[in-house]
Amino acid sequence: MAPTHGDTPQEKFARKCTHLRKLRVIIKLIMANLFWLADIDEKLGDNVMKNIQMLTRKKVKKSALTGQEKAILCKPKEERTEEEKALLSRSIGGLKCFKKYPPEVKAQLAACTYYVFYNAGRVIVKQDHPPSAMYFILSGEAAVSVRHYDKVLKEWITIESGTLYPGTMFGEVALLHGVVRLATISTTTPCELLMIKKEDFDRVLKATVLKSWEAISKTMNNLSYFKNWDNLTKRECAIIARTKSYATAETVLGDDIGLPKWVYFITKGSCHIIEHLMLKVYEWRGLKTYSLILYDEDFDEDEDDRTVSQIFDKYNIGGKETLADKKHVGKKKSDELMLSLEKGESKHQKGSKDFTLEHHFIKVCDLGVGACFNIGEPSRRRRVVAKTPTTVLLVPKYWVRRNNKDNIWNRVQQFLTKHIPTSEEIFKNFLEAKKFKKYSKSLIRDLLSERRVANENSIHNVPYSIRLKQGVDADYLKF
Repeated sequence: MAPTHGDTPQEKFARKCTHLRKLRVIIKLIMANLFWLADIDEKLGDNVMKNIQMLTRKKVKKSALTGQEKAILCKPKEERTEEEKALLSRSIGGLKCFKKYPPEVKAQLAACTYYVFYNAGRVIVKQDHPPSAMYFILSGEAAVSVRHYDKVLKEWITIESGTLYPGTMFGEVALLHGVVRLATISTTTPCELLMIKKEDFDRVLKATVLKSWEAISKTMNNLSYFKNWDNLTKRECAIIARTKSYATAETVLGDDIGLPKWVYFITKGSCHIIEHLMLKVYEWRGLKTYSLILYDEDFDEDEDDRTVSQIFDKYNIGGKETLADKKHVGKKKSDELMLSLEKGESKHQKGSKDFTLEHHFIKVCDLGVGACFNIGEPSRRRRVVAKTPTTVLLVPKYWVRRNNKDNIWNRVQQFLTKHIPTSEEIFKNFLEAKKFKKYSKSLIRDLLSERRVANENSIHNVPYSIRLKQGVDADYLKF
C-alpha cells in the first residue's frame, strides 16, 4: 500500500503496524535459519584479508545436506527446476532415512520434500491433533511423550516413551490411517528435518508405508503373545510398532545401544545374551582367587566402563568355547551351561596394588525366533548380540504394560527371570569351570609323568625262518 497525503492517522498507524509485523517475521526467519545458513559456501571476493579468514576458518559439518540443497528444499516444489530435482535426487537418495525406498520413489520424494529446522524445545507434532505432514530426522534428537488418563489416580499422566534419532521417520501413522496424532514429539536439541505434506504422502509414499504396516500386522498374528488381543488393539499396536534388522555380531541392546523403553520380539534369526562379569583377582594363601564385584559395591565403574565397550567390540563373540555350545532359554538351570569368551578377558590395574580387575564376557543363553526380551527381566551388565542376521519387532513398553491382558507380560517377565541365571549363578559356574580346567590339566600332567614305554615283543614275534638264517640264540634276542 503506497502512502498518500490524504491518509488518516488510523490508516498511517495500521500501515506502520503492518511494516513492523513483516520486519518481525523476517527477523524470526533469519534467527531460525542461522543454524544452516552458515553452511552456505561463501565465494572469494576482492577483500584479501576476508578471503584468508574464510579459507583458514575451520569448517564444522552440521548436516548431511549442503546449504545449496537446503535452499532448494525450502523453495515451493512448483518452482524447482529439473536440474535442481536431479541434484536433490542424488543427495537425499543416499540419506539413511531414504535408503530403504526404491529409486523411483526416491526420485518422487526429491521433487516434493521440504527442509524444516526447529530449535530445542519446539513441538513438532502434538497428540490428538489432526495430521498434515510426516517427517524424517536429519540431525538432532526428539522426545516422544504420550498423555493418557489414569483411571486409578483420576488424573492425566504424561509418559516419556522414547527418543528419536537421526534417520528416524515419524508422523506417517496418522496420515496412513486418517487418525489424530497418537503422541507428542518435541525437539530436545536443534533438529533438521525433511517434511512431506499429506497430499504428497498419499501420492508417493502411502502404498510403500502401507505394505510395511501390513507386514508388521502379519508378524504380530504369528506371535502367541498377542493372540488374546482384540483386532482393534492389534491394529493400534501395529501402528506404533516397527521392525529393525541387525547384522551378525551387532549389538542389539545394551551398553547404551538400542531402545531401552521398547520391548524386542525376535521374528528372524537368533541372539546371544552376554553377561559382563567384573572380577577382583588377588593372591590368597598362594592361590589365585576371584571375587565378584557387585552392583552396590563401593567401586567406581564409570572410569572403567569407558574401556569395556572397546574390549567387547574388539573380540565380540569370537572367543573360545570353554564350557558348552548353544543353550536355549526354557531348559532346566542344570543345563544352563555357559560359553566364556576368553579372548574378551582384559586385565586392568586399579589404584590399589592389592588386586587387579578382570573383565569376562559370558554367554548366558541363546534367544531364537519367537523370544522376547527387555520386558523387565534383570539386564544390568548384560547385552544382547545378534548371533545371525536378525530381525526384531519393536513395541513401546508403555503400550505393552497398558495392554496386559491375562497378566501375560508379568508371566513372561517371571519366566525370563527364572530361567536366565543371575550374575551370582554365572560367577559360581565360572569358578567351577576354572576348577575343572585346573583339575583336567593336573590329571593329564600326572598321567603323562607316570607313563612307561611298554614293550611286549618277544622272540616268538620274529619269524622262524629269520631266526634260523641269522642263527640267533633266543636267549640273547632282546627287544
